[in-house]
Amino acid sequence: MKKIICLLLILPCFLIIASREEDAIKQRLVKVGNVCIQGEDCSALIAAVSSEKPLLLSERSGIEVYKTACTTCHSIGLAGAPKFGDKSTWGNRQDKGIEALVLSVMNGLNGMPKMGLCMDCTKEEMNSAVDYMLSELK
Repeated sequence: MKKIICLLLILPCFLIIASREEDAIKQRLVKVGNVCIQGEDCSALIAAVSSEKPLLLSERSGIEVYKTACTTCHSIGLAGAPKFGDKSTWGNRQDKGIEALVLSVMNGLNGMPKMGLCMDCTKEEMNSAVDYMLSELK
């Protein structure tokens, strides 16, 4: 009898969990777009798309790029990376000029992979990050 009572008390919990999982699955499977085939009436879709505002991505600052992509190696000198703010570890790199340093970042150099750790950075963002690191040398 105790087993039946326990089962009756636990069963609703399983049903609640199952319904939550179903809701989560439904949420992941929500339709994200529409396809309009040539020859069909697509005027409703075109109106919906044209009324949306374009997504404008703003350029990240040098400090933002440094904190998200560069700090992993440059904060501790990992894989031979010159340490952030430590002029002695940079050696003559700063004498090469910012263009050459940015080119090294974009192409990769020694232990640093191509694009550093910022695969989605623009050249301008790379330039800002290098400039930020150079400005902090002491």
